Amino acid sequence: MTTAMTSAPDRTSRSLRRSTIRRLTAVLAAAALTLGVAVSTGTPALAGTGLYYQAVDADNDPYSGIYLRNGTSMGNVDRVFHRYLYYGNTVELICGAWGEAVGPYNNRRWHFVHATNGPAAGQQGWIADRYLNTPNKANEYTPGEPECGAPPPPAYNGSVYFESNGSGDESSPASVHRSFSHWTASDCSSANANNFPSWLSASNTHITTAAGWSLGRLGPVYTLEATQGNPGGGRWQELDYILLFDPGNDDDLLVNSCDTRNDRGQLFTKWLKANPNAKLVILAGQRTGEDSHRGIQTLYFDYLRANGGPRDRVLVCNYDGMAHQAVYSNFKNAMNTPPALPLDQHDCPGTESWAWHP
Repeated sequence: MTTAMTSAPDRTSRSLRRSTIRRLTAVLAAAALTLGVAVSTGTPALAGTGLYYQAVDADNDPYSGIYLRNGTSMGNVDRVFHRYLYYGNTVELICGAWGEAVGPYNNRRWHFVHATNGPAAGQQGWIADRYLNTPNKANEYTPGEPECGAPPPPAYNGSVYFESNGSGDESSPASVHRSFSHWTASDCSSANANNFPSWLSASNTHITTAAGWSLGRLGPVYTLEATQGNPGGGRWQELDYILLFDPGNDDDLLVNSCDTRNDRGQLFTKWLKANPNAKLVILAGQRTGEDSHRGIQTLYFDYLRANGGPRDRVLVCNYDGMAHQAVYSNFKNAMNTPPALPLDQHDCPGTESWAWHP
């Protein structure tokens, strides 16, 4: 809290007089030097906020510091030296909460903190807002500090990966990993493709990316096909990024009836037109690059070009000579880093040979 007021000392936390603290400090420091150990507990650190403040003597008391608390009340304390903050020691805020009123303004704001120096360095614990030089007034939130126990802020980089029917390693970093048998159905049906959540509550993450390698290219296509009745909402607006890892050559795409059915190029073009944030990126290795990319040129791009599709939101990253499996193995983490518009060669993962818009 900003303003320091003179009031009665916090008697529950002031059992050590200044002289006692100094003697204890000297004894423990000497012991640490003798034994070659650090006086800390090694408590696992929680994520901090980058907000650093100092402990202050808000009561003008005769003591040299304050103990970290084990909860949001002054009486919840272990009076041991490695939980002690000298006034002037720095802490990083982790989160804030409401607790016991402290001081003449009945300040109920508390902070869960990570001590960065002093006897409590490395420790985590609670400290009343009154005893930190935070910029807020009593009973006000500290700018930038999250509430303890609050859900994480929403993230819009969740991904769903559609596994192919191949025998290679397709372990993925996706938020949702769908095995081949779970998203496919008989007779090239798209009935099972859309059976995944739009939002993951535990991490507050929205699924915005759909990805597939090889035959898994059909997973994002089937998802669009299954939900095309609502182009102004639902999946067509939720999915902003489709990433295809080396989808295949002309034999793969133009002979397979599941690819040629219902004109996949038309489907991609309609999605790109319906969603102004939609992006289609194809990572083309040796297989997709065969015959001057005839497979994707014919199946995906001919319709796009002929019907005024947004070609600037489609990007092909060429990796000349890279093996089919290697395209996925090398770049699978790209499914969790959706690019921003406009698309250019810098949005290709790794070092591409060249990149182009259709």
